Amino acid sequence: MKRPRPKQFDISKYENLIESLKGASPIEFEKKTSIIVYDILKNYEGFAYVGNGPNFRGTPFDFIGCKNGHPHIIEYKGSHDRFHTPKETQKRRLKKILNYFKNLHIVLLQVKVESGKYRIFYDDEMDILFEGKETPLKPIINWLKNNLMA
Repeated sequence: MKRPRPKQFDISKYENLIESLKGASPIEFEKKTSIIVYDILKNYEGFAYVGNGPNFRGTPFDFIGCKNGHPHIIEYKGSHDRFHTPKETQKRRLKKILNYFKNLHIVLLQVKVESGKYRIFYDDEMDILFEGKETPLKPIINWLKNNLMA
């Protein structure tokens, strides 16, 4: 399975917002750029509805939406100039949620705000992330053995 190709969105209306992101914490960055998420999902990806996800600690998605009459949970990873992916724990939690709902769809939206590029993964396109290489534990175990258990 190939990764989806990056797409372009119009950043001209967000120039002031993008300028204000310099020095923003990751939490501030995501809050400030949520307007871009709404724009991409509604105006470029055809979502009829987009709303905020719950604000529980450990929620593995940021938004909910409806496209073609189907519910979606949407994880957003925004950055100045890189495409970021969810961490292992977040990916496991996303996959577990899917086990509870038969018709729920999943989306990963990656955005590089400075270049106006985004990449979006739908459902099966996420397999490359879910089934990707696990982060090896051996270096951590060795470090614990040498530093904590010595």
